[in-house]
Amino acid sequence: MAESAVSFLLDQLSALLQEKRQLLGGLEREVESIRIELGQMRGFLRDADAKEETDSNLKEWITQLREISFDVEDVLDKYMLRFGPHARRGTTGLRGCMKRLYVSIKDLKARDQIAYEIQAIKYRLENVTKSHQKYRDMYGVLDQGSSSAISRNEWYDGRGEALFLDDDEVVGIEQPKEQLLKWIKSMDNGLNVIAVVGMGGLGKTTLVKRVYDDESVKKHFSKHAWVVVSDYKDVKHLLESLIKKLFLETKELPPQGLEDMDVDEMRISIFEFLKDKNYIVVLDDIWDVSRWEAIRFAFPKRGCHGCIIMTTRYSSIAEAACSQTNHVYNLKPLSPEKSEALLYKKAFPRNPCPPYLREFTENILQKCEGLPLAIVVIGGVLATKNNRADEWERFSRSLLIHESDSEGGSLKRLRKLLSLSYNDLPYYLKYCFLYLSIYPEGGLLDKEEIIRLWIAEGFVESKQHRIVEEVAEDYLNQLFSRSLIQVVQKDSDGTVMMFRIHDLLREYITVKSREHNMITICDERETQTQWPNKIRRLAVLKSINFSPVPDMKNKLKYLRSLLLLYNDGNIELELIKELLNKCRLLKVLDLAAAASLETIPDEVFKLYHLKYLCLSGTEVKLIPKEIQYLENLETLDLEWCYVTELPDEILKLNKLRHLLVHNIKNAYDVMFDHTLSVKAPRGIGSCLPSLQSLCCVDADEVGGVKMVREIGKLTQLRRLDIAKLRTEDGKELCSSIAKLTLLHSLKIISVQEGEKMELDYFLSSTGLPFLSTLELCGCIEKVPQWIPSLHGLTTLYLVWSRLREDPLNSLQHLPNLAHMWIHDAYVEELCFKAEGFQKLKKLSLTEFKCLKWVIVEEGSMSMLQDWAIWDCKLLTDLPKGIQHLTKLQDVKFGNMPSEFVDRFVEDKKNEGDNWRLAHVPYVHIGTVGNGFWTFNLHFHK
Repeated sequence: MAESAVSFLLDQLSALLQEKRQLLGGLEREVESIRIELGQMRGFLRDADAKEETDSNLKEWITQLREISFDVEDVLDKYMLRFGPHARRGTTGLRGCMKRLYVSIKDLKARDQIAYEIQAIKYRLENVTKSHQKYRDMYGVLDQGSSSAISRNEWYDGRGEALFLDDDEVVGIEQPKEQLLKWIKSMDNGLNVIAVVGMGGLGKTTLVKRVYDDESVKKHFSKHAWVVVSDYKDVKHLLESLIKKLFLETKELPPQGLEDMDVDEMRISIFEFLKDKNYIVVLDDIWDVSRWEAIRFAFPKRGCHGCIIMTTRYSSIAEAACSQTNHVYNLKPLSPEKSEALLYKKAFPRNPCPPYLREFTENILQKCEGLPLAIVVIGGVLATKNNRADEWERFSRSLLIHESDSEGGSLKRLRKLLSLSYNDLPYYLKYCFLYLSIYPEGGLLDKEEIIRLWIAEGFVESKQHRIVEEVAEDYLNQLFSRSLIQVVQKDSDGTVMMFRIHDLLREYITVKSREHNMITICDERETQTQWPNKIRRLAVLKSINFSPVPDMKNKLKYLRSLLLLYNDGNIELELIKELLNKCRLLKVLDLAAAASLETIPDEVFKLYHLKYLCLSGTEVKLIPKEIQYLENLETLDLEWCYVTELPDEILKLNKLRHLLVHNIKNAYDVMFDHTLSVKAPRGIGSCLPSLQSLCCVDADEVGGVKMVREIGKLTQLRRLDIAKLRTEDGKELCSSIAKLTLLHSLKIISVQEGEKMELDYFLSSTGLPFLSTLELCGCIEKVPQWIPSLHGLTTLYLVWSRLREDPLNSLQHLPNLAHMWIHDAYVEELCFKAEGFQKLKKLSLTEFKCLKWVIVEEGSMSMLQDWAIWDCKLLTDLPKGIQHLTKLQDVKFGNMPSEFVDRFVEDKKNEGDNWRLAHVPYVHIGTVGNGFWTFNLHFHK
């Protein structure tokens, strides 16, 4: 971690000396001296980082060096804030002359102070340097010829899928799953409780999830709910969430005034809802027996058939909950055979283990002690070792370094194993990985948001011929390949969208980031009086009050990042202003939790170093002209706000890379005006050359200049959403889009539902090689001729399209199309030809007003898994040939005519095993409105 801090600072110093040499004046020589001194230590630090755990003196030396690196950054940022070009604003004219005189006097004093601070840092560095040789003699310098990931500082090949535990990777749960299913099937009427107990990392949640998803369990119970108990700060919020999940399953509205109910009223509501039902509820991760005691009376004991499954680390909680049933399952570690199988799955995702590596796995598995999490994490590390015996031997031997007779227990050993995984990370990943600890346990992390934050923090190195966003995505892929983060949601093309961190890993990196004074987390576990003397990044996960904390102003003086993640809507504006007044060096400011915020505080516009500003979800309506003062801003996130127009002054932010101003009223609403856009200023194409994301902007003419013409100048765009397109602007928009050769995502929305979008203009077949997502929302009548040439396209939405020609002929040979939705068309017949749509996995056909026949030829859509059809009023029979779709998992029909439903039921009854949908696990018929389904008929395989 010290190497990370030093390397990060060296990059900053190099850039500063190159770009701001004249501004530094007499300090240039001092700064250069510090840069050289730190640079000489960097190589040694790569090895020292991994050894600090076992040497307290070395750890203290590394801590001192890390703090020196942070302090140099503080002084230089303070210097730039004081003497940068922005500091000379308003110094023209007579009044400006007087101001310059006053400022110059203050500047002399400020320069002397900063020079003194630099000298003090140099003196500290000299003392630390004296110890440098001592540790070099003791430990040596890392062999520069080593192929270790730490020494080579090279890129990983991303081997293996970025998943934590896939279904086919789950090992050793067959017997415990069988036991839990046996208990469930033998249960009497009334309330039955099962508890799965074990230490963290044993796979309790994984086991229960497989039981919960088992087909026999789904059929056995009519009501299902899963709640992660540890996610909720009190019983009231826990019960509120449980009620919503129970009602959501049946698409029923929760009780009115739910938020205003007290705990007793909520318990009664759950009791009344379940009292005559067959239900199963999972209470995952219970840490406190009082939680169980507080909610157990919500579940009726008679007149129902109820099953509660809980997971917990504490046997006392399990015994208290299962005192009558005695259904407590103590989950054991994996057997040696199962452990070996799991390790090989992770370390050798494609090939068997070479014989020459087997001897090293014995020592590794012995230390893992059958803990699935430890095995998965270590396996992810070993997968990066290129099957080299010397790398495996070194890693196997290093396990012994961390063993201590004074530290017993598997959890402690697991923590050491996690430490190994962390220490094995290249220095550029350590900052990135520790940074993820700012999010609460179990929280879902958005990939794009994390990438933007990493970049704003300065964690991502620039690479020749690559933009920093691409480099950051490689960083994420390396963490995926090591199984340090878990994929939760993927896009149609397999791109990761959401991920999470295992609780144990988050616990480890939280402790580690606190040790290194990288991040201070304000949550229930840590009081503010325990905070370090210098707080550099603060993540607020609970309500906060600084008044009782001594010397808080000095603690926050060098704050770099402030993220308000406690979303109770009650964060006061005055508190925000007070914080910002103390934190003039901020680079990252996330106010998304301040939901009631209506105006941007003036203090924000004094943050010269600010690179990332998030106001997502607030009630902000206006962006003032003072936005121009944030000249280093790279990301402006205004999603879900009420902003409808951007000021001209935003054009002065020429470093802006991501302008996110899109707003959706209801993401599931199939209404034309569900997306709100904003009016952008004239000249955006010329003044913001670095923009990569622009959404969602009006196509309206501004000041005599057409926005569709301006768009063509933004040649760095990766994502574009443009709305309110008029018929006459289609040709010019196509001309502009042809210039955006780096586009990955494009969304076009017409000005009104009936307005035709003229988009059928020729685009070069190689013009959009990277476009993977295309949404056309408006009347097009036929598929534009350039779409079939989009060979990288994975997602295609043609919404409110009013197609009058069969679109399938032109779309069927798109080689990578995985998700297609066609809405509002006038085609009478659709025929999916043999060998067409070979990558399609998800298909939606909605509001086809004239559709009478759907034909699926054998060999078509061979990968289709999910098919939804709704509001096709003339369709009276199932798609002919649907039985050929052997990979289908889920079929949904909504708002279909009575003839269709009657024939559907009759065919199901008469055809039995020969029914065309007999092979599909889930078949549903119901109604759909505003994007929400209500099912009347269910058929499960």
